Amino acid sequence: MSILNGHATSALCYTNRMKENDENGFPPIPPPPSMTVEQHERADASIRAAIAREAERHRCHRAAMLFAPGDEEAMICGSACFGSALPAESRKKASISPPRLRKAAVSSIRLPENKPRKPNLHAANLSFAARIIICVRDRYANNAPAIYKAAYLSRKTYSAIISDENHVVSKRTAVQLAFALRLTHEEADLLLHAAGYHLSRSVVEDMIFDACLDAKIYNLEDVNSLLREYECRPFVPQK
Repeated sequence: MSILNGHATSALCYTNRMKENDENGFPPIPPPPSMTVEQHERADASIRAAIAREAERHRCHRAAMLFAPGDEEAMICGSACFGSALPAESRKKASISPPRLRKAAVSSIRLPENKPRKPNLHAANLSFAARIIICVRDRYANNAPAIYKAAYLSRKTYSAIISDENHVVSKRTAVQLAFALRLTHEEADLLLHAAGYHLSRSVVEDMIFDACLDAKIYNLEDVNSLLREYECRPFVPQK
């Protein structure tokens, strides 16, 4: 069965089951466990570390852009934001312009060998809707109502997502589904990439999502508590 045919069959199955409004035919799915104290501490420490790294990156970036010619300390600090230190011969007390600094930093990066790899065409061709359908079908026995309720989505919104592979979802909706499906960090990245998004290292909200995935915090109420702690907008259930 091709990907498109599989998507159409699963979408039709979901639509028919949801139109019947009979949730008794689905196997029960226990809700995500509540966040433990250890998970909260782990996520909070990860968020604080991410915020500190971003602040340091901004400081180094400003130093790299504003240092005076011959300022060795600023040059070394500024090189950190480009991912590598300057070579020893480049850290001399001489006038080095920002373009030369960038070129020296980039040239010191050793790229991995270009070894041929067999592409995973099946995974590459999966759309956002197809990934949702396959995960719900294989892991949750097609219990779509339990998933979209855990994601704070309405039946109408979920049906629109799975019925059209070209349906555009917001980033927050994609993140809500990633938590509801209890995906690993790698699986969540693939799902977000299929929707055209990624978790940014410079946005506090994305730092929180990233930390929750690492700590396996999947209950959106617990995610909301962390969002409120850092004065971010919480998720609101759809009606």
